[in-house]
Amino acid sequence: MAEKFSPKQINELNKQNLTAKQKAALEAFEKYGSQRAAAKSLGLSRSALQCHLRAIERHGVVPYLTPLKQPDHMRLTNTTVEIDAQGKVTREWRRLQPELLFAEEVVHGLCEKVKGTGKVTPRRSRKTDTDELLFELDIFDPHVGMFASEKETLDSDYNCNIATERMLQACYDLTDRIKDRRPSKAVLVFGGDIMHSDFRSNRTEHSGHVLDVDSRFDRVVDYTIAVIKDCVKIAAAVADKVEVIIVKGNHDWHSCVWLPRVIAAKYCNSPNVSVNLARSPRRHMVWGNNLLVWAHGDKVKPAKWQNLVAAELPEAWGNTRWRYLRLGHVHHQKIIAPIQIEEQEGIVVEYLPALCPADAWHAESGYIGNQKGASAFEYHRDVGLQTRFYHNVN
Repeated sequence: MAEKFSPKQINELNKQNLTAKQKAALEAFEKYGSQRAAAKSLGLSRSALQCHLRAIERHGVVPYLTPLKQPDHMRLTNTTVEIDAQGKVTREWRRLQPELLFAEEVVHGLCEKVKGTGKVTPRRSRKTDTDELLFELDIFDPHVGMFASEKETLDSDYNCNIATERMLQACYDLTDRIKDRRPSKAVLVFGGDIMHSDFRSNRTEHSGHVLDVDSRFDRVVDYTIAVIKDCVKIAAAVADKVEVIIVKGNHDWHSCVWLPRVIAAKYCNSPNVSVNLARSPRRHMVWGNNLLVWAHGDKVKPAKWQNLVAAELPEAWGNTRWRYLRLGHVHHQKIIAPIQIEEQEGIVVEYLPALCPADAWHAESGYIGNQKGASAFEYHRDVGLQTRFYHNVN
């Protein structure tokens, strides 16, 4: 017979799973009775204390909730508590949401569903083919699923259809300019925020910022997978091999965990298509004498990138002469020139433009007027970047 515990015993047992910082946050909150006072006593911001309390809630040991541990596969989205005159919880209503979007079994099921269904006809070989050239096609911040109204933002309309049309037009335009050069390989980079939202709640995970979304989440997923398939087909028509790289963004971190695995399963029987499944928030590739790095660009300050790349990829850094880092997130283009690091050549750090226009929040905040578009680059194995291509959106 299973041993029964009182609510107080359950609370004490659950407390054993807390970290030292979480225990300190809980003790301060219980002592002072308010988040502001507790945060001040610990020398924390109120938002930092709230992060600790949310983590503690998952263990069911905050004083204003009943001592029931939250299931690992669920997350608490809202709670309502009834308390009597003595401060005891009498009733509680919890709204829990399954963490299905990134649960291992669900991702496995999606992969099995699409496994081997992606077939890409290899490019026909010609005498002009070369193994010296690499073609990089960057689609940063397309925000598939974002909704914007030109009448509201004074920029342009935007929805799932417009987003995917822009992505395809960029791919057609940029690959058309490289097709006669016959590159050996194309790297197709989706540089973060390929999807505008990560959950059907239509909020960003960390800030809780409410997003303007064109459609339901499952429909946005369908649009995204379909447009990636079409972009792969376009890239495969001009290069012998295609590598797909999906960078994690701040809008779609969870989706960018399962999405590459689904795409990899889809093309598992296509020898000319591969998908980068690295777990690092940054992706990189060494092509001859070139080091290429991609990241979303939302967490690291611009001045720190050179040191970060050199420290994170010391072998690749030491074995290459030409180094390039492509970033997004800021939705406009800017270039940070190379700097000298320990008498070594630096790295070109560049923020690329976004394909999407301003939504209501960006327009209200004054983030408007940025040039919209996509970029592509041609590299030679030995002598680095040869050509840059622009695709601008009117």
